[in-house]
Amino acid sequence: MNVDELLKKHAPSTTGMRDEAGRLRSDVLTTALAETGDSYATVLPRVRRRRTLVRLTAAAAVLAVVGAGLSLTFGGSSPASAAQERFTNAGAAPAYGTYGAFSAGRTVYIGNHQVTFDEKIKAMYYTSEGVLVRMGRVDYTDDNGPSHYSLIRPDGSHSNIDLRMGDRVVATDPSSPDVAYAEPAGKRWSFVVVNLVTGKEVARTTVDGAFTWGGWEAPPVTMAGHRMWALFDAGWMEYDWKSGATRMIPGTKNAPLSAAHGQFLQPTDKDETHWALRDFVTGRTLQTVQLRPATDDDMGHVPSPELSPDGRFIRLDAHYTGYDDKDNLIQGPGPFQFIAIASGKVVDLDRSGPLGWTPGGNTLEVDAKSDKLVVCKPATGRCDRIDLPISGEGKVKLGGLPYES
Repeated sequence: MNVDELLKKHAPSTTGMRDEAGRLRSDVLTTALAETGDSYATVLPRVRRRRTLVRLTAAAAVLAVVGAGLSLTFGGSSPASAAQERFTNAGAAPAYGTYGAFSAGRTVYIGNHQVTFDEKIKAMYYTSEGVLVRMGRVDYTDDNGPSHYSLIRPDGSHSNIDLRMGDRVVATDPSSPDVAYAEPAGKRWSFVVVNLVTGKEVARTTVDGAFTWGGWEAPPVTMAGHRMWALFDAGWMEYDWKSGATRMIPGTKNAPLSAAHGQFLQPTDKDETHWALRDFVTGRTLQTVQLRPATDDDMGHVPSPELSPDGRFIRLDAHYTGYDDKDNLIQGPGPFQFIAIASGKVVDLDRSGPLGWTPGGNTLEVDAKSDKLVVCKPATGRCDRIDLPISGEGKVKLGGLPYES
């Protein structure tokens, strides 16, 4: 096996590379050079700048089942006819929560509706009002050209939103009508909150803080309720726009970018095999996680845990996702394990993936070549397979996954 093949086989997934890419890069290259003696090709950088990352994995984080040798298993699944009937007859709002959103080329599929745009889809964000779509002449977010935004409601109606968020990681929450982001303000930073129903800015404050670990224009953010959090060098900074107060979250220096719905994940040991889920506001530990044992295929490492957008589940991937140079999936991240945060219940899901999320916490999987949509309930492991004509041509992107470059 040559060096390129080794790198492709062991390249981390979109979710995993946020925390392990730097470490994995060193191990992969050491092994590859030891086995071949050749020079190595370009490898993904540590997350913090992701133009290269997106070019390699934009289709990567997306096509649910691609390539020969990948089998779909539906043990314990509902009959296709019953699943199809549920999908077809679902009301707009329940369909949005259950089936979420994904895009194929210029078309966005939301619940049991679809909308086609003139521009390419860059990213999608779940909100309580529907999915906020970012689009432009290219399908990645750090291009100099402008991005345009549209809010698609669960019934398929949509309206343009006047936003100028630039090359940065913004935040929404499935239970909120707002979008939050940070932006440069000279040598300082502004925290901004915009209501997507009115299109009006509802909050703004200016803070100080060093931000050197990422290549975006401003620190990445997450949000829930009337609070937002930005990840600086010193850790997470909170802005409560109801009270106007800001504060640093103790013990979060060098924290990974892994947060959702007012909660964040953080390793608790040097080897990063044990993680804790903490509440931003109270600091209370909500759940602890031990990573699954690594396999030889993953060279001793496994991806970091991930949170569902609604903050109810933690997902553990068995492997890093691997793609060939034509973006065909050669190794899926599954099988998966889900942990219910409230109860600690563990459910195994025997699927290959990759998986996105729905606003209601279901997993989302799309096979564009076969016109199939699969959603599974992490609480039970039961899945519905739905026949869905996917007319959009181009890269598929799954809701609930980050696509900021």
